[in-house]
Amino acid sequence: MPVPGYAGRIAFIDLSSGRVETRELGESEARLFLGGKGLLYLLGYRLIPPSADPLDPAANRLVIAAGALATHAPGASKTGFLAKSPLTGILCDSYAGQVFAGKLRMAGFDAVVVYGKAEEPVYLYIEDGGVEVRPARHLWGSGAVEAAEAVRKETRLGASVAAIGPAGERLVRYANIIVDGFRAAGRCGLGAVMGSMGLKAVAVWGSSVPARARPEEWRKLYLEVYERIRGDEPTRAWARYGTNDGVSVCSRLSMCPGWHWRRNWLPEEEARRLSGDEILSREAPRSVYRRYAGILWGWGCPVKCSKLASPRRRGLEHIVVKPEYENLAMLGLAPGVVDPDEVLYTEWLINSLGLDSISFGETASWLMELYEEGLVSREELAGLTREPRHGDPEAVRELARLVAERRGIGAVLAEGVEKASRILGRGGDRAVHVKGLEAAAWDPRGRRGLVVSYATADVGASHLRGWPSPHQPPSKGPARETVESMLRDRDWKALLDSMGLCSFVPYRPGEVQALYSAVTGLDAEIEELMLVGWRTEALARIHAALAGRVPEGDRPPKRWMEPIREGPLKGEKAALDWSDLMEAIREFYRRRGYHEEYGVPLPETLRRLGLDWAVEDAEKTLAEVERRRRPL
Repeated sequence: MPVPGYAGRIAFIDLSSGRVETRELGESEARLFLGGKGLLYLLGYRLIPPSADPLDPAANRLVIAAGALATHAPGASKTGFLAKSPLTGILCDSYAGQVFAGKLRMAGFDAVVVYGKAEEPVYLYIEDGGVEVRPARHLWGSGAVEAAEAVRKETRLGASVAAIGPAGERLVRYANIIVDGFRAAGRCGLGAVMGSMGLKAVAVWGSSVPARARPEEWRKLYLEVYERIRGDEPTRAWARYGTNDGVSVCSRLSMCPGWHWRRNWLPEEEARRLSGDEILSREAPRSVYRRYAGILWGWGCPVKCSKLASPRRRGLEHIVVKPEYENLAMLGLAPGVVDPDEVLYTEWLINSLGLDSISFGETASWLMELYEEGLVSREELAGLTREPRHGDPEAVRELARLVAERRGIGAVLAEGVEKASRILGRGGDRAVHVKGLEAAAWDPRGRRGLVVSYATADVGASHLRGWPSPHQPPSKGPARETVESMLRDRDWKALLDSMGLCSFVPYRPGEVQALYSAVTGLDAEIEELMLVGWRTEALARIHAALAGRVPEGDRPPKRWMEPIREGPLKGEKAALDWSDLMEAIREFYRRRGYHEEYGVPLPETLRRLGLDWAVEDAEKTLAEVERRRRPL
């Protein structure tokens, strides 16, 4: 019998044969891994060999999971996607908002696992316990936004659809998955994994919410939490802009990725051009919002911070996008474009092509720096009709099309900045990534200890794996002093990802614990629930070590150890020096119970986390890392 609140079933779908099998989600799995991120890593660790080729659909797996509180909590909007990343070569989880997770659970599944390659392109339709593999040849080649709309018309207008664009079909290593035309599971190239399987989209619709253990208690808690969050003064301010005022914030804090991480700070009049007020001045009318009723905001969201916007530029008024800070920064500031209409147009194109805006923005602006510095010649830029210079939005869009088509220089950039630098044989010292994942748009030279989070994050340079406190410039003291606060925030965010809760909905720990208990009947203290972050990280590090990324990849890019050039934090680096940074990383290893030099979980740590079954793997991994690091 399933745990209350869960559907209690996981679907396994073999696209090679069309066979669908289901198995139950056990209570011990629910207790230790909850759902969302926890379930993703449990299934990914068990099903995907560390040696698997990410673009081999027989060896890799695409795992999609609903959070433990999907359908049960305000703002439980996040759907988790995981596979072995074509970009980094390690397990990677990425999340998209909207309502996909809730509809997946209402359709009768807590997770789905997809593998194998279809003979012809297909999409999946999941409804009320059934899974159909449907032909998608007519959709192949279409944009991700267009494909989602087409699938919805072929299934149900109320269905939620995760689709890929041409970039995923052509196996661009940072192709993303677009949910309902607006939200991206953007990181790590999971769209290329779908493309390798011949899988264009996954659509879900369901009609049954699982029963809750203590329904009256749950109902009271739900309403109290919803009203508390909606009435919170900071929440009301957040609801106005969402992340759309992020450029103003990153400039004030000297944390922008401007002009390929060479301009962390902008004068106020320049930053204002991509400010939240400028974006809101382009907000779409209410009639446009009504067109997307039911799929625009997260499940029962009390904040509703997302905005729809259209460029003012003549001829582009029909374009509708959902701008966010990472798009504005990596498609605007990184390539030096500060015209909001141009950036919104580029975002629409990037979403349609199915490209991760962060990885593309880093890779394109990196090429621009190389060209401007004379490290790449015009003759090497096959397919480009324009010079790739910062500040040229047309050059940005031309590069995007070349990447999605894997044509000319675009075929090189489609590999990601780490591999592209190796192919060109230069620029590796300027490439901004960790473990092959291009960095998100927050420069750690503006916040003490953030560089440690980037360096040690399970997937690479993600900004959503723990922020240290308090906010101070790195020169204020040793980075190791921030590790404890960073880990606390990392585990909190992992808990939210496992519950399926949006990190921008300001939950209190007690509220998460109380809702989970009322829904499932599984009583657990908040500290016990937060262990899910440590568990998933431990499994991720074993897997990544066997793939050769740990501890070798626990290093930030050289760019972040260069002094900031201008502004109020001129001269700051991400850490006091390289030895300060390495000591902070060792402090992270010590606090987590990992080998102090290898960064791999020790057997006693796994036993403490209830992962006794992984102890033998850890012992083998420690021996393997020692062998790799032994002098020849």
